[in-house]
Amino acid sequence: MILSDLGEVKLIKKIREWVDFKDKKIILPIGDDVAAFKVDSQKYLILTTDSFVEGTHFDLSYTSFFQVGYHSLAASLSDIASSGGLPLYAFVSLGLFPSLEVKSIEEIYRGMLSLCEKFKLKIIGGDTTFSEKLFLSLAIVGEVEPKCLRKRSEAENGDLVLVTGELGKAAAGLSILQNPSIKGLIRNREELIKAHLEPFPRIHEGRTASQMGAKAMEDISDGLASELIHIARESKVGIEIEENKIPLAPGVSEVAIGCGKKPLDLAFYGGEDYELVFTSSPKKALEIKKEIEEREGTRVSIIGRVVEREGVFLLSEEGKRTPLHYGYDHFKKLSW
Repeated sequence: MILSDLGEVKLIKKIREWVDFKDKKIILPIGDDVAAFKVDSQKYLILTTDSFVEGTHFDLSYTSFFQVGYHSLAASLSDIASSGGLPLYAFVSLGLFPSLEVKSIEEIYRGMLSLCEKFKLKIIGGDTTFSEKLFLSLAIVGEVEPKCLRKRSEAENGDLVLVTGELGKAAAGLSILQNPSIKGLIRNREELIKAHLEPFPRIHEGRTASQMGAKAMEDISDGLASELIHIARESKVGIEIEENKIPLAPGVSEVAIGCGKKPLDLAFYGGEDYELVFTSSPKKALEIKKEIEEREGTRVSIIGRVVEREGVFLLSEEGKRTPLHYGYDHFKKLSW
């Protein structure tokens, strides 16, 4: 069997089997967006790593070096947000080619530092190496109180499903950048492009939701469908999403039509919105929604419910149940 036959999700499952070991200090091992381990009774340390490769994760023909740094750190911080934690320190390793301008490297760091200032994050180490393509490899250390640590496996039958912000923006922005032939007046064209190039991690929203009793939580990096499937499978539950409750951003429908796609596909399978999707008891859901909207000014939508029957389904207004599937896979190169 070769990797393209296996795919990313099953590869991660195999890695979990290969490296499985018991350690009482490990609270959250391979399988979630972060790893968590105990240092004392008051706080857990959390750690996440990500790699970003030119040609796979960013295209320098329309992405500035500032945006390369900003986007890479934002994506890593989004994992911390999904855990309910706060970031502390970052390690940045760079793969560089000799002809790269030093000013360009400075711009990469300037992009990262613009986010560091917002979240009191400090870059304290890393590495540099030769590479024919530019790449960044980031590791972020954070902390979280035991009661606030969120896991994929915490959803329960009867919970409501909530999502922050508006969806499909980043995929729509990428589509505009990659398809100059998209014609017509696109609402919020520049906002959609910025959503792809400069997403904003929902650290504060994740903290608020966790402190107020949210349960399973994921950041939307690979599309809403993939994140819901992760939660459902780890929690051994089912999820039903109502089609008319999905908060599509203005302009997403026009872009989708221009690309020959369905508008909801950009939300479910496009990815890189870096919003949060989480579950909560019906009693607490409205309280969390109100608090985040009032404190952070971030829209929160209730889009579905957790059910006992396993599987993740989209419910149309007519009552049709359509199963959702995984979105982008690095190794199978599936197209949504």
